[in-house]
Amino acid sequence: MNDQIFASPSIKEKKNLSCSYPEEEPAKMAKRKRQPLSMTQSATSAMFGGVCNVIAGQPFDTIKVRLQTQGTREKKLYAGPFDCFSKMVRKEGMFSLYKGTSGAFASIMTENVVLLTANTGIKAMYRKYCMRGTDRALNFSEHALCGGLAGIFSAVAITPAEVVKVRLQVSRGKCAAKGDVHQYKGPIDCVRKTVRAEGIPGLFRGLNSVLARDLPFNCVFLSR
Repeated sequence: MNDQIFASPSIKEKKNLSCSYPEEEPAKMAKRKRQPLSMTQSATSAMFGGVCNVIAGQPFDTIKVRLQTQGTREKKLYAGPFDCFSKMVRKEGMFSLYKGTSGAFASIMTENVVLLTANTGIKAMYRKYCMRGTDRALNFSEHALCGGLAGIFSAVAITPAEVVKVRLQVSRGKCAAKGDVHQYKGPIDCVRKTVRAEGIPGLFRGLNSVLARDLPFNCVFLSR
């Protein structure tokens, strides 16, 4: 009797048991599949990722900018990245490594919103006027073209924030020499002094370099 109680079911019984459950409907299975993110969700996640990136990477970026903008060999302030780090912390405090963070936040948020919006709009216009409403998917070169054009809009939008970020990063505060015009109390003061001294075009210094960096990057990044 014990053998009957604990006996395993036969192959036929197993087959019947497996078939006793109704198969999942195709509609339910489709719902369970991962849905693509909407444009708003993509922009929000990109901005959040950008904020995390700025918080983690801003000290390294500040050191990079300081090394890039220091003078010639005779006037060099830092021997290398570790020397730059130690001198900044010792003379200007730990928070000096986060100079220009407000500009970096403004830049990354603006870039993501403008880039994604422009890319979506350019693709829609391309389908309407160049593809004449055909329903085929864009190929690699068409994605790259739309991404590169979107990169122009984002480069123009982020350049003022990049200018403010870099100028705040190279500002040495109390350690600066007297009469140094590149000293700012904050981002608003930086914008005010830049516009007063150089006009609105002063906020777009380096735009050509930003375009040279962002166009090929966005061609590749948005070509999928």
